[in-house]
Amino acid sequence: MPPDFSIAQQLAVSRALPRIARMIDKELTRAGAPRMPWSLLTWGGHRSQYVSNTARADARAAIAETLERWGEISDTPFDKEISS
Repeated sequence: MPPDFSIAQQLAVSRALPRIARMIDKELTRAGAPRMPWSLLTWGGHRSQYVSNTARADARAAIAETLERWGEISDTPFDKEISS
């Protein structure tokens, strides 16, 4: 686990998340993908934080699905997995 972060550090991350979200959308568009849902999680300190471009319920379902599948899938990035 990462070290605890101060309240000031957590606030700085919280304030930066909307800008980071715009960057993620921009980079996914640059990659040629249609608009796709995503979520970014951070953790450390006494809480996790997230930003997403989709509804909270959809992000929650996707995170739950990911957690369920982590025990079943490899950690190989998708682009490496399909090129093997």
